[in-house]
Amino acid sequence: MTSCNRIERYLQAHHVPYEILTHAHSHTSMATVHSAHIDAARLAKAVLLEGEEGLVAAMLPADRDIRLEQLRQEYGPDLHLADAALIGRVFTDCEPGVVPGLPQAWGVETLWDDTLLAQPDIYLEAGDHERLIHVSTRHLREVSPQMRHCQFSGPVVHH
Repeated sequence: MTSCNRIERYLQAHHVPYEILTHAHSHTSMATVHSAHIDAARLAKAVLLEGEEGLVAAMLPADRDIRLEQLRQEYGPDLHLADAALIGRVFTDCEPGVVPGLPQAWGVETLWDDTLLAQPDIYLEAGDHERLIHVSTRHLREVSPQMRHCQFSGPVVHH
């Protein structure tokens, strides 16, 4: 089974309407934004984190950076970025290095950034470098009424 099929089955099981958008091969979320001609604030990028409580995926807009300190205050001081090997072991049906846009379809707890949830609709990585899944935020919230969320992203800081 491919990751896109897993996400589609998850959305279908929860009666969430969606569409699939294909784009030129890209390796970064901002390259995906340009290739797919979408608003960066509406592309959800997933970051896999590891902590005492286990794994958690943080979903935030492609044009923002994760603020780990904010998440650590909320979810534990030991929270840190997962390495590529762990990502590969968890998301075995995804292309190497890809954290898919609906990690809960793999049983991974998911935290959503409030900035992303403020969008009317969002694009989720399908688990490869060439497809996105477009869903309304309202439908996504209906699937997870106890959706964990807070503000943990900030503007990208250029050094």
